[in-house]
Amino acid sequence: MPRIIQPSGPVASFDPELATLSDVLPPHVALLCVTNSSSPDGPALSLNWHYKRTTESAPHESISPELPLSGLSLAVQMEDADASRDEEHPWEDTYYDAMNWWLQQDALVTWVRELLTSSTQPRLVIWDNTAYDIPWELFYHQPQGRSDDEPHGWLGALVPVIRWTSVHDGERVWRFSAEEQRSEGGLLMLEDETLKADSDVYPRYLIEPPLRTMHELMHRLNEPGAPFGLLVIRCHGLYSNVLRRFTLGGLALNRYTDYSMTALRHFRTPVLLNACASGQTLRDTRSPGHPVRSFVELFLRRGASAVIAVTGDIDIDHSHDFATRLLWTTESGKANLASILQQHRKHYANKARRPPGARDTRTEEDFQRFFASFLYVYYGHPDTTLRVVCRAEEGAP
Repeated sequence: MPRIIQPSGPVASFDPELATLSDVLPPHVALLCVTNSSSPDGPALSLNWHYKRTTESAPHESISPELPLSGLSLAVQMEDADASRDEEHPWEDTYYDAMNWWLQQDALVTWVRELLTSSTQPRLVIWDNTAYDIPWELFYHQPQGRSDDEPHGWLGALVPVIRWTSVHDGERVWRFSAEEQRSEGGLLMLEDETLKADSDVYPRYLIEPPLRTMHELMHRLNEPGAPFGLLVIRCHGLYSNVLRRFTLGGLALNRYTDYSMTALRHFRTPVLLNACASGQTLRDTRSPGHPVRSFVELFLRRGASAVIAVTGDIDIDHSHDFATRLLWTTESGKANLASILQQHRKHYANKARRPPGARDTRTEEDFQRFFASFLYVYYGHPDTTLRVVCRAEEGAP
């Protein structure tokens, strides 16, 4: 049985009035606030649900001892499946395990059902201040059986799911500070030499030759320079629960303090952190208050209008395919970023789904790609859009 890890540090909570955000969020958008809690049975989550100017709470949503919070991370689930290659169907088994994770989370099941059945265009913002990397997009909604029209399936494929985290930038920590942004322009890119793709898709959009090291990129961002509509960081990421070993592009999280990233704050561009572990979190037990730290929070604090990141180890080919899908989709017109991720997950969820009565032709690769697609998460405003402009359109030779 996996070891239960007690939440460390003081229990943080949201002020319901502050987090309601009725005047800030667009219509048909629900907000789920998540913080650490505890119960007599062990670790728990404190959930606050804000929807249609009402607030409901589940202060101690307990997790079964067989399913500790520390083991819900998609990165952990994928590592376990990959390590079980001697079993006949490790990825398929993990798929069905995930489908049944949520059965006893009664408050969450009720709230999600309310959202999915009460709006024609539902969206969900999840403000998660824990360090468990819970894959909320993998919540599996099972209809009550009263109506054939009720949606069913994986939450992240059914609706646009928007993530948020407290941004440690003065008073921003207390509010949902994401702002709607309509970003448009060319591509600025860091591409590690070892990850160079054979495809020539990127040069079509680049405003300048790709940078090759994180130090080069950080120096480039320290001044506004030429405008760009999207920053893509394609490099190696390494997760560790020791802060000085948690790295992106070979640079530890704390080392980024040297760089202001002025260009992000100036142009308010979205950032794609297309690297392993770029969306994972850790609790900094050496700092006062034991804050949750992440590269996502860093780039939001430095001025990015939105961040797309990866919550585990991503296959090189899949990461390239996702970036290509993002560029092609946004070239054709201003596209909603949260919806792009929803469609990406939906594509692979459909391949992993077995229609009732149909012959089962799914493979282990189908299930593995399904989980890979759910590694991508979006932090930002529900209505933020992006249009990436190709070089020819900007008049480049």
